[in-house]
Amino acid sequence: MASILSIPPEILHPVLASLSPSDLHAVCLTHRYLRSLAESFLCSHIQWTWTNSQNPPITRFLRSIVQRPELASYVRVVILNGNTFEREWRDYQHESPRLPVTECALNELVERIEKTQVPYAEQWIQVLCVETMDAFLALLLSQLPNLACLYLAKNFARESRLVGMMLRSALCDRFQDHHLPSFTRLKDVTAVYPGLGLEIREYTDIRNTADVLPLFYLPSVERIRTLVDNPSTAFLWPGECPPNPIKTGPLGQVLSVTRGLQKLRWDWYYRPDLQDQSVTDIIDLDQIAADLSHIRETLTDLTITAGSDVSQADPEKPELTFRGSFTPFRGLDELKRLEVPMAFLLGFAPWEPNVVSLEEALPKNIEWLTITDDLCLQQEWEWSYESEYLSRVVGSWLQDWKESTPHFRGFCLLGKVFRVRDWDPAMIQGFRDIGAQTGIQVEIIEDESAKVAGLMVQF
Repeated sequence: MASILSIPPEILHPVLASLSPSDLHAVCLTHRYLRSLAESFLCSHIQWTWTNSQNPPITRFLRSIVQRPELASYVRVVILNGNTFEREWRDYQHESPRLPVTECALNELVERIEKTQVPYAEQWIQVLCVETMDAFLALLLSQLPNLACLYLAKNFARESRLVGMMLRSALCDRFQDHHLPSFTRLKDVTAVYPGLGLEIREYTDIRNTADVLPLFYLPSVERIRTLVDNPSTAFLWPGECPPNPIKTGPLGQVLSVTRGLQKLRWDWYYRPDLQDQSVTDIIDLDQIAADLSHIRETLTDLTITAGSDVSQADPEKPELTFRGSFTPFRGLDELKRLEVPMAFLLGFAPWEPNVVSLEEALPKNIEWLTITDDLCLQQEWEWSYESEYLSRVVGSWLQDWKESTPHFRGFCLLGKVFRVRDWDPAMIQGFRDIGAQTGIQVEIIEDESAKVAGLMVQF
């Protein structure tokens, strides 16, 4: 009988790929030959969780790849979970837990940082010595040349200064003499930064802007999901060759360097204690149109969510106003799917100035439109009482959809706050009748987390 050790690697690979991490670990203990094959699968996908009671084995893994650098080359996916350190509005004032590390391990990791030859190595080492996750995570990522997918949950993204510095060195400082990977295979990045707690601007001026922007210099990136805070001063790109200066808001600054972008999900959000030159109580439709114009030739799928919130014990949500024309989407020539708050298309009420018909507001090539009830808890919202008018507006457009939007296939009214039963039954039936008459697919649905109208909802 032939030994399993004589089986060619190409035959064993599919078998090993189907095994669980625990089984792969067991295989590694059987024979040196099998270990060399199993390790590539065991290390290819790293998934850890960090909580107050559970530390990820990041220091142990770092020691392993310091002693055996080939293990780092196997890593393709890193998923770091944990969203428990900020449960209250002011938890941002508390530091993250420390990671215990032995003196022997610390010496090995310090030596590895020194070998990167970055100018801030001493600062990096100092942060490492006080057992801060940011330093360990920056070191881990700096050792992964073949990383393809990275997910950082809130606990890991909470403190990111050194990770940001390392990424700027690796991706933006082309003339710096360092030993860092170029991340040419990194295509999918998610960094879930914690929400901005109440009065955070009075507590600290630290922003994540400089830490996040290097991600847009990844040479092969296909998807970035993150929160980019407004900078405290000017919006500055970290690269040697920043984009050409443009007079747009932060969204436009980002979109100006993502000219091939096809899918975008963007959240408009306002809270009085966050107000600055970019975060205001004005929904500037002309500014949104200018920002989106950078990707008008490539964008096919756009989702916009919107919300506002109170500060402290304010009894009502802050008042919001619109500025500009209600046609920010008309120029998106390639857009096929649009999900947008009703207010962004039709204002808070029929008498809003500069409101236009849906025929004038929607891009010609759109195939599917989803209108949501985001912002429906604003005092300015009047559509609960103007459902008959809303029905006429949508019906007028759908009756002649072939003229303005010849490729259109479906319309959805999505209740994220209101439940379907809270809408005017006559309006709902009117939408369904229009769908039957025109052949357009019409859906009236509610989000699983929809709340009863009138309750306070956190966005």
